[in-house]
Order: sequence, then structure tokens, then C-alpha cells
Amino acid sequence: MSTAPKADILLQVAMRAEAQPIIDRESLQSLGAVAPHCPAQAFTNTVAGRNVVLVAHGADPLHNCDRIGPIGAATTCAAALARFTPRLIVNIGTCGGFRSRGGAIADLHLPQRLAFHDQRVPIPGFREFARGEFQTPPAEALRAELGALGGLCSSGGSLDATPQDRAILDELEARCKDMEAAAIAFSARDWGVPLLVLKCVTDLVDHPEAVQDAFLRNFHGATVQLANATSVLLRSNNLPW
Repeated sequence: MSTAPKADILLQVAMRAEAQPIIDRESLQSLGAVAPHCPAQAFTNTVAGRNVVLVAHGADPLHNCDRIGPIGAATTCAAALARFTPRLIVNIGTCGGFRSRGGAIADLHLPQRLAFHDQRVPIPGFREFARGEFQTPPAEALRAELGALGGLCSSGGSLDATPQDRAILDELEARCKDMEAAAIAFSARDWGVPLLVLKCVTDLVDHPEAVQDAFLRNFHGATVQLANATSVLLRSNNLPW
């Protein structure tokens, strides 16, 4: 395992196919595994004088698919925080949107708030812990620079959403839905590192089309848009250091 550089910006991306356009655009070089016994892979380069490290969750050794979802997100983030001690984390990836709240395919989101919609524990104290609401750092100038939307991003362990999930998403007035951001926020909070979340919409949660069909059709375009936005973000003077 290569010597660990200290990161100014840590980019965390669940799927290798989401990460590859960023790796290519920024000429990131492989550092190998993030940690022993951890499938996550790290890549690095200096961008605009900043040391950037990207970590992708890696492939599950049993099922040979990307380790998407909150478990892979939290474990990868903890390992990357321990190795790279970043000043800022940016979680980048695709998401679902909501046409009932004005959402559309290819919308870019830089949310102000994060939560979980599928963790339900009806016991005082545990209820709030399970919902896990977080605030991201103020980033209005960066949001404007990227042309991104704000609001709340809610995370859950499934690509689709059950009726109960949908009711909570509506209660939260979620603008986008993903599978990782709120889990990463737990690790970032424990380490005291600010977290930004950059997402691009591939599907609409409240549209009758099967979510997996829309996701697969729009995935490539979303990854290109995310790479473009990431390039701007890495060079921005509006980061919340």
C-alpha cells in the first residue's frame, strides 16, 4: 500500500463507473487499496494546488458488484478519514429526484440537509438517532457557481422506495434521494470534517417508470455531468474550509 498523502479534498464515490470520468478528467493516479482488508480503491493528483484524493467503494468480493449503499459508505469513509485526514469530504454520485417538487432528470443537487428515510425506531432518542438529520456547511456561492439545487437529500439502503419510505420522503420534503450521503455524514461528524454532497438525478422517485430502467438509461449522462461539476468544484474559491 502506497504512502498516504494528506488530502485537502477527499472525494467519495460509491460506483467505479461514477468515479471513472472524474479519474480520467483529473488524471488521478492509483494509490491502491485504501486500507488492508478494505476493497475501496484510492486515486490522487494535485488539482489547482490542492491535494485531491478520490476513493471508490470497490467491488464486493462475494458478489463482484460495487459496494453501494450505507454500509459500504460508512466503512469506506471511516477508512479514508483515518488514512488521508482530509480538510473536506465531497460525496459524489447519482440520485433520484421528485417531479412533485419540481425535479427533473439531470438536475444537479448540492443539498443543505441530509437524513435517512428508511431507519424507523419508534423509541424516544433512538427515533432521532435513526432519522439522522444533518446540516451541510453553508455553500450558497458554490451552489450558484455549480447551478445546483439545495434542499434535503434523504438516504436509504434500497434503490426503490416503499410506500412507507415515500411517506417519510414527503414528510421530509426531500428534493433528492440517494443511498450513501447520510451514512457518510455520520463518519464525517465523528471526525469533525465538513461534508458536501454533489448529486445528479437519473430517475424520478414519484414517476411510474421502474426506477432501475430510468437509472440505467440516464446513468452515463449523469456521470459526465458530475465530472464536469466536480472539475469546477475542485477549482472553486467558494469551498467551506
